[in-house]
Amino acid sequence: MTPTAPPTPTRPDQNPAPAPAPAPASAPVPASALALVEAHCTEPRPTQVAAHGDDGLLLRVDVPTRHGAEHPHLVHYRRRPDGTWEAGWTLPWGTQALPVPGGYVCVRRGEGRTLVELRPADGGPGQLLLTTPGHVGALAPRPGGGHLAVTTSTFGGPGEHPEGLLAGSDAVWAEGSDMTLSYAKQPQGPWQVHLVPLDGTEPHRLTPHIPAGLALSGEAAWATPATLFLGALRHHRHGVRNFGLLALTVDTGHEDRDRDEDGGEGVTRELFSDTVDLCYPVPGPGGQVAYLGTTPRHDNAPITQYACLVGEHLGRPVLLNAERGLWQRPVGWDGPRRLVCTAESGPRRGLYVHDLDDATWRPVPTRASVMHARVHDGRAAVLTSAPDLPPALEVTGLHPGPGRPPGEHVVSAEAPPRPGRLHYRPQRIPGTDGDVASWLCLPEHGPPHATVVLYHGGPFQSWGEWSWRWNPWPFVACGLAVVLVEPPLSLGYPDAVRTGWRQWRGGIAASAAAQVEAVRAAEGLLDSPLALMGGSFGGYLALTTADLLNPDLVVAHAAPLDLTQVAEGSDVGWQWIREFGDPTEWRPLYQVNSLAPRPVRPDTRVLLSHGLQDGLVPPTETLRTHRALARQGVRSEVAFFRSEAHPLSRPGNIRAWYRWVLSAVTDELTPKTANPPTEVPS
Repeated sequence: MTPTAPPTPTRPDQNPAPAPAPAPASAPVPASALALVEAHCTEPRPTQVAAHGDDGLLLRVDVPTRHGAEHPHLVHYRRRPDGTWEAGWTLPWGTQALPVPGGYVCVRRGEGRTLVELRPADGGPGQLLLTTPGHVGALAPRPGGGHLAVTTSTFGGPGEHPEGLLAGSDAVWAEGSDMTLSYAKQPQGPWQVHLVPLDGTEPHRLTPHIPAGLALSGEAAWATPATLFLGALRHHRHGVRNFGLLALTVDTGHEDRDRDEDGGEGVTRELFSDTVDLCYPVPGPGGQVAYLGTTPRHDNAPITQYACLVGEHLGRPVLLNAERGLWQRPVGWDGPRRLVCTAESGPRRGLYVHDLDDATWRPVPTRASVMHARVHDGRAAVLTSAPDLPPALEVTGLHPGPGRPPGEHVVSAEAPPRPGRLHYRPQRIPGTDGDVASWLCLPEHGPPHATVVLYHGGPFQSWGEWSWRWNPWPFVACGLAVVLVEPPLSLGYPDAVRTGWRQWRGGIAASAAAQVEAVRAAEGLLDSPLALMGGSFGGYLALTTADLLNPDLVVAHAAPLDLTQVAEGSDVGWQWIREFGDPTEWRPLYQVNSLAPRPVRPDTRVLLSHGLQDGLVPPTETLRTHRALARQGVRSEVAFFRSEAHPLSRPGNIRAWYRWVLSAVTDELTPKTANPPTEVPS
């Protein structure tokens, strides 16, 4: 609200000058909407099942603090004899864990370093196994017990010019197309690999020979007690990056170690497939490791993902086909010939058992969409959620049948009652291959007076899970309908990938706008006010579809808008090249998919924001767009969050963002002749 100036003094013989019209007051944000925001910003957030073993399980929970940040915790749960579960102990600053006989190997931050500790199952004092100034990548238990492989990151010094020409400066020098601004800000050294005994004796540093042109990625998994698979990457001169692995032969006795002719330890062999990139290993019995395989760039074809198997002898990866072409990701093993995977299909990510002998694919019932899962001894600890269900942890058997107990509830995140109801709407859009969908959130009391559209980021994401960041329910509490759009390239709709790949404007944005209009038409909302919102790729869609939908308000966070500039400046420029090609060679394709020069009609209100530490989308994208929109007469506002990277992650910043956006929503979408939405007592 802008204060008005005092009236101009007049003499008695003058007619008083008309007083300036007062500035319109901002419509009040409903208290119920602000209460929901506050609850979401203070509730501890379960993020993953860190460990699942004989002695219970460890849940990773990120706890908001009064300083506006989040602190990670590991919370232990144990099973009672009656099948119910109870919380045991908590490890503050815990980030990762691994079950071992009699307890857990836990990773936590402390004393300015990262500590790897062995903790008993009862939560007693831990025994220090390893300490590092960097962070821990993988915890890989060696088959047979007794040791684990641990990968740790290292900090590098400023890159030095080989001829010493930059000596005495703070310059970070590099050559090659893989240079990034994040590396310039904090140079990173190579990943290190440690063989760590569980008895507390001195760890042993493994020194594998790394072939020229390769670098370790930090992933690790044992195929056999003598063969350690290390994740590796190759960055090509033209900007493409491929992921494979190095197989390191590790002797069972340190005193007998052999070294190869280059001083590396054991024997290293490499596997880089021409059919799939290999990431996220899941070690299994029988000398095989399951990986998520992603097809590399080939003839501009869309990518596809598979579960695949790699044996200890580094043969060609075996790709496992899923029903209906769904993308499956390995998460565990149920015996030597049954691989447990997740796969997204329409409204949810499910859990499946893939029998390798008869090539069958069987779903495992879960409460909601699977966020994360760990498998142990025929049971899975599964963290699930839905757009209207906060995360909940359950333990379920992988072999359902008569006489077998159903899934056991462990714990749920808390949230106030949702102020509305959720509907899933499958959609067929002319010109779009296959099915897509939208979710619709409607107020519980009374018809909505306007619509808020939320586009997800990614683009390979979906709305099937609960979101602490882009949560629809505070907007529903304002009396609004909220549409959660799942356009082409959303996970769970493999047939629609062809429409979206390399066609962000003509394929994805056109489909997304048609999906929004179809939902609004079905609900009788075509003539009501409209807001478009999203982060990253979702922010791109919010601004791009504004040209088609003529909204009253646009909200975009960290949006990639000039795709050439983003591909050239992003830390993950190789991902853009994988889809669109070399930014010089394919510049016309980048430009036709970039934001149009005048995407928003004049006098539209636009809220832009960005984290200044963002390495994925340069913050100058938001600054440049804000300046251009302001010159065009758009009512553009911009906020830069100095402590944030690509997503808004600090609860204090999320709270402030919601206050800003909800105020704009009530200003721009509330009918001027209508009363504010009535608060309904809970």
